[in-house]
Parts: sequence; C-alpha cells; structure tokens
Amino acid sequence: MKLTVAAACVPDHKGARAANLEAAVAQIRQLAAAGAQLVVLPEACLQGYAIEGSDLSLAQLRTIAEPFDGEYIRAFRLAARQAGVYLVACYDRRDGDRIYNTAELIDPRGTTIGTYDKTHTVGRSESRYYSPGTALRVFDTEFGKVGILVCIDRTYAENWRVLMLQGARLVLIPANGGCGEKNTHRLQAMAFDQCLCCVFAHPRRGLIIDVQGNLVDHDEEAARPYAIGALDLKAVEARQTDLKARRRPELYGPVAHTQSLSANPAKD
Repeated sequence: MKLTVAAACVPDHKGARAANLEAAVAQIRQLAAAGAQLVVLPEACLQGYAIEGSDLSLAQLRTIAEPFDGEYIRAFRLAARQAGVYLVACYDRRDGDRIYNTAELIDPRGTTIGTYDKTHTVGRSESRYYSPGTALRVFDTEFGKVGILVCIDRTYAENWRVLMLQGARLVLIPANGGCGEKNTHRLQAMAFDQCLCCVFAHPRRGLIIDVQGNLVDHDEEAARPYAIGALDLKAVEARQTDLKARRRPELYGPVAHTQSLSANPAKD
C-alpha cells in the first residue's frame, strides 16, 4: 500500500506555546488538504527546543512543560481529529519532577496511540533538562507498525535495527538539530541499510525517504516549509523479509555490551 506522509517545518519559537500551536495547526490543515495521511511535527514543537538558543531555566521549563492531559496537547489531538490525519505532536512533557522530550502519535480520531520519550539525552546541557526515555517502541496503525526516533536517536544504527526487528515499516523523526546535507545522506543510508522508510521533520528542513534510500521529497525552498510524498510500504515488507533471512544474530552479541571488547583473533 502507498501512504502519503508529510513533514511540517514549523518555526522554533522558544516558550511561545500559543503561537507555536497556531502555526502547527495551520500546517496540519494545509497538509491534510494536500492529501497527507500522516503529519510529523518537529522536536519540542510546542515549547520550542529548550537546549539551543534559549535562556530558559530548568524551573521555567517545568512551568511551561505540558502534562499528558494538558490543554495544549488536547488541542493537538483535536487538530488531528478535525484534519483526519495521523499526527506526531512533539512537546516537553512534565511527569512529576521529571521532564521528557516526548513525541506523541495520535490517530485520525484524535486518540493517542502512544508516546515515545527521547532515549539519548546526551551532553551536560540536555541531560540537565530532560530525563531519558527507557524503550524503543513500535506503534500499530491501520497501515502497519511505525517507530519514532527523536533527533539524535536517529544517529544510532542499533535504534533503527531494533525498530525494524519489531516490525516497523516506517520511522518518524522529529528533530531540531542537524538538518544539512550530511544529515540527508545519513538518513538515506540508514533507510536503505535498515530497510525502512522515514519522515524527518525539522524547523528548517523536511525529508521523505523511501526504503531504497531515495529522496521522495525534500524542502529546500523557504516559501515551502514542508515536505510531502507517497511511500510504498509494500516494498518495505519485501526488503525486510530478504534482510531477515540473511542475518546471523549469533554473531551480534557484542552490540549489546556496554564495554569495549578485546579483539579475539582467529588462530591457525
């Protein structure tokens, strides 16, 4: 089956929840009218990404972070229902004293399918704001399973492979850092090597990449702040079946080790 997907390049305005929500909803409606069945928003789209170009303190971020049942995320769910699309809505989620960099997958009825919390919160600045997620998850949809990776999570090949082995056909990537040519080439290689399609949504760049690593659509025009295109998910299934048949899992144990392993050369 073919699925029309879109990456919405919503501008990153720090702390401006109402304005960011308004801009996101406008793009969701525009992309739905253009035929999109699934729309991905950038990382931390609601509050703006707190780590870069921001003077927000941790206390201030806690104040504007959104609880799971907050009014702004309810507005995203309503927007998905009104537009009739699957939506990946991204926000800083407050859970007690912890803040998570969250991507929420919402169905066309406005119901939450599930949430994914950014797992690789790296560096002193990011780890000061966010608690790391603890699972690589896949989510069931009417067009098959999808996985989500937030920003730097996309740079670890293991993450893609785990999602593929759990049955994902499509990886949805909200991001706020790294949107240049090197990132495009990296995502093309990841999609091809891991047998997955992907949608990458960044405030300044949108990418749609198929299972062969081809760019289906990419945003290089300031006047067109989105990417949109159709992905053949049946082709994903065929490539994954071939890859899984050729794997040698008994050799891959060191991937899960936390320490470097000493070389063990073969002996004559």
